[in-house]
Amino acid sequence: MFRQEEVFMGGWQDKTMESMRKRRFENQVSQLPPLGAGRLEALTPPAFRRKIEQCWQDIACKPMRSQQLSQVWRCVVGSVKEQADCLSHEEHELVERALLLGGSAQIEDAVELEAARALSLRLWASVGLVSGKPYIELETPILRPAAQAFSRPEHERVRQRFADFNEYLSGLLYRVGAVDDRQPQQVILRDVLGGKKEKNIQLARRYLWASCDCMDYSEGVMLLHPALADPSCLIRSGRRNPGLMYLPEKRITMDILPEEIPLQRDLERAISGVLRDGCRAEQVAQTLRYLCKQGAPLRAMEEVLQSSLIVVVSSFMHGALERMYYMTPKWIEPVECGSLQ
Repeated sequence: MFRQEEVFMGGWQDKTMESMRKRRFENQVSQLPPLGAGRLEALTPPAFRRKIEQCWQDIACKPMRSQQLSQVWRCVVGSVKEQADCLSHEEHELVERALLLGGSAQIEDAVELEAARALSLRLWASVGLVSGKPYIELETPILRPAAQAFSRPEHERVRQRFADFNEYLSGLLYRVGAVDDRQPQQVILRDVLGGKKEKNIQLARRYLWASCDCMDYSEGVMLLHPALADPSCLIRSGRRNPGLMYLPEKRITMDILPEEIPLQRDLERAISGVLRDGCRAEQVAQTLRYLCKQGAPLRAMEEVLQSSLIVVVSSFMHGALERMYYMTPKWIEPVECGSLQ
């Protein structure tokens, strides 16, 4: 989903993926109404009109409220098969859970809350609080059609093609940090949906917007790696064209480059056994690798590492961190690295 502009008050510690997601989750939950307030019949006339304007279907305008409600559900139910096929992975899991639980389900984390926000635009789901916890609710007219759409053999085939595409896109974003959404759209049209009809173009675009962190920029929409805190530098650099994109014949999952694996493992070994409660060596090393890729200076990385330890950073830890810093391919080169070249 589209990011809101953030102000990072706490330095690089505030730019870790975990900190960003926690902050967004808390901010979004604090703005949610009670669950029932999002149902269509509960919306005020201005809110109902805004909902129609913001939704991901083209809803014809009708003069009376009852006629408009009927038009909404005709449109949503009529497109539910296509929408169900093109849900993001997180949207799909959330809808499945809600269907199994009778139409509503608790939202567990920031990623699911982003998926719920997308579903509120795609399937007119209601998102709100129950006893202070976020929930999603699929309204009654959508329950049976959604369950039937999920049970189609064609649904499984489309979902498999999307799974292959999503793994490739995740790897691409890990390699380059950010990419304009137009090339991935073309890959979806060619390799997943099989045609450039206007309906497919809309579905491809909305799949990407629901699956990735996004932001508007002067030339369109940029898809971002979720760990990239400040993409403006990367966008200005022009490093956003990955060349022609083709899905590989075999599924490829890439959340770390081959040359980064020994650097990650060395740091994990260096910090194992001296971490604060709740911290895992693999997760801490990954967080530092993500900071490194987006241009964090070495001193800032050491400060983030120190916050996870119960001891002072040793020379052995510093050496592993330094090797990661200088040898990890970066999305954004820090100033101190550029001055050494």
